[in-house]
Amino acid sequence: MTTRIAITSTIFLTAMLLLPCSMASAELTGACLKDAKAQCPGVGPGGGKIRDCLKTHIKDLSDDCKEVLVKAVNVKACADDVKQNCAGIEAGGGKIEACMKAHLADLSDACKVAIANAAAGDD
Repeated sequence: MTTRIAITSTIFLTAMLLLPCSMASAELTGACLKDAKAQCPGVGPGGGKIRDCLKTHIKDLSDDCKEVLVKAVNVKACADDVKQNCAGIEAGGGKIEACMKAHLADLSDACKVAIANAAAGDD
């Protein structure tokens, strides 16, 4: 359990560090908006200030916000793999996920780790 918490915290920190400012801003309008308001009152948008504030409050973020961050990490970690192995596949209906499962042996180590971490968080 302690190992899982440590890995999960590392994933969230990595997500916050890797997210481009535009991605972080887009997520603030979704699952992380309440977290930003609660954890970072008075912090104005721009220059990554909200993202930096959220990084300091990772343990206090809602499960929904954490889930968004994990998905963002997975998308970033697997983006090249999707382009290489599933370029002709249309998104939707689980088609990309099925394609990625069919090409598991061909995926990069970073993508395999992201998928494994996401799976570990689902149980």
